[in-house]
Amino acid sequence: MKNFILFGPADATEDFCGYEPMLRDSAIAQSIYREIAEAVRIPVDQLIDGEVSHLHPVLLRWMRQMAAMLSVARILEEDHGAASAYGGISLGELAALHSSRAASTEMVVNFLHERHLQDTDREEAIGFAFVPAPIDWRYYEQPERMTVSCDYGSVLNGAGRMIMVSGLRSALESARNEGPADLQVVDRSLAHQAYHSPFREPGRQRLESLLERNSLGHPATPVVTAIPGMYTLSSREEATKALVVSETQPLDVPGLVEALRHHEPDKVYVISSFLRQLEIDFHAPTEYIDDSWLTHRFG
Repeated sequence: MKNFILFGPADATEDFCGYEPMLRDSAIAQSIYREIAEAVRIPVDQLIDGEVSHLHPVLLRWMRQMAAMLSVARILEEDHGAASAYGGISLGELAALHSSRAASTEMVVNFLHERHLQDTDREEAIGFAFVPAPIDWRYYEQPERMTVSCDYGSVLNGAGRMIMVSGLRSALESARNEGPADLQVVDRSLAHQAYHSPFREPGRQRLESLLERNSLGHPATPVVTAIPGMYTLSSREEATKALVVSETQPLDVPGLVEALRHHEPDKVYVISSFLRQLEIDFHAPTEYIDDSWLTHRFG
């Protein structure tokens, strides 16, 4: 059976709030959390909960969601067999490369450290908007102020389009009242930078330097991404380029879905409660993995 595991983004929602039963009952999850905690150089109980004085809360949240997503993916494979392909959106792209054995745990942790620009010379933000059909969503493409950094495409059976907008916080706040749709600007405590945006050029340079010093491996399993023109990664060179390009290149989820169709999966496992809400058609039987799944699986 050809299973596809898709890792969702970290920017959208607080996923996996109910992972405690998984950590209590799953040796796989315990092992992955220990491995990531060792790479971050913090005790595992600090990775699970609480504040860490020397880690920004947003960076710590990325580490926690990475640990949860990788744990769930391994548990899925224990239950249903190895995936024939992985996919990822934003943070999920890095999780997919780790699962395909192209990126080590140490590389994942170092990459997230470099991606997180704690000190920026602008106040940046991200926001999410559902733009009802047939309203033109291109209002949010104002390159000096804000851009559509992730296009989730048509959602909710064609009712409209979901987009993520990145840019100056002042621009996004203005767009809440002036734009054609209800733009939900994410609180600073959850996202205080623009993502997949020209604003990330300093981050792109840092990540490019990191990957020049520490090369990725070849993906043992194909990885599907939402990066235009790089929808399927099957080599070290493609994976390296994708991670760098993704920093400033807007993401295209419809392109990921179309690339996934070429792999002809028998079933798609989507690790994200946010993507469940969008009801994206993956053209294959789909199971969403979130808190409800954790409760059913572990009680």
